[in-house]
Amino acid sequence: MCSKLVSLLLRHRVAPIDAVCVSTRLLLLLLLLESLFFLVYNSQMEQLKTLGRELAMGSHGQSKEFLDLIKSIGEARSKAEEDRIVLREIETLKRRINDADTPKRKMKEYIIRLLYVEMLGHDASFGYIHAVKMTHDDALLLKRTGYLAVTLFLSDDHDLIILIVNTIQKDLASDNYLVVCAALNAVCRLINEETIPAVLPRVVDLLNHPKDAVRKKAVMALHRFYQKSPSSVSHLLTNFRKRLCDNDPGVMGASLCPLFNLVSDDANSYKDLVVSFVNILKQVAEHRLPKTYDYHQMPAPFIQVKFYLIFG
Repeated sequence: MCSKLVSLLLRHRVAPIDAVCVSTRLLLLLLLLESLFFLVYNSQMEQLKTLGRELAMGSHGQSKEFLDLIKSIGEARSKAEEDRIVLREIETLKRRINDADTPKRKMKEYIIRLLYVEMLGHDASFGYIHAVKMTHDDALLLKRTGYLAVTLFLSDDHDLIILIVNTIQKDLASDNYLVVCAALNAVCRLINEETIPAVLPRVVDLLNHPKDAVRKKAVMALHRFYQKSPSSVSHLLTNFRKRLCDNDPGVMGASLCPLFNLVSDDANSYKDLVVSFVNILKQVAEHRLPKTYDYHQMPAPFIQVKFYLIFG
């Protein structure tokens, strides 16, 4: 149909330029555009249908095998039956996860299945190293899965932490703010007193990042450093004051947590912040924060609670 319309347009190009010719051309052009629109629309609809079928079959997301595992555990009639199912799953994962030819997509699923095993109270330490390796991957989805796993699997004194520090340093300098956020999540959970100096300069730089999500997580990381080793960040405490005046309410709210600790330790040094605290609390009470911070029409209740704790 489109080819016929195009040929008609070309044929009319040599016709005399009169009112009838112009009208005909415009009509043909509109018909052509309408036809093209429906072709593109139908093509997109077919792609959506194909994606839906693939999702239903489990080719995207998790496999049918994993879904069947969750279903069987949910239908277990006793703890003993649940344990038998999980132990069988552990043996399967031990066999498959060490296969050198395992595709990355399948490895991601195996890591998630390991998380599920640990959530049910069983040991999945045989797969920790694979979660660590996944944090090194360049693909965003795999990297974030790896970081999620290691933050849940490991504690800050685990022997494998040393293998993650270099990766965290590199990811904190990434141009992709999602990678930076994933690394900061790991910093808050895994960095200990000995490894704080390795990442501290990069975390301080991220306090001025253009993305508010990054600034918020950087404040949280610096707060964590203060809890772990106050002396290592004693020269950086003014950063919490600066972030109190951040344009984003989320960053401002995150700064209240370290300020609460600092005020609790030495209230006299922070008396000058009372005016700022009152002004912010007034803005909250007057519903001047975005609606996303309201809870059942209560303006930013968690920020209010934190202020009341500080004043108390």
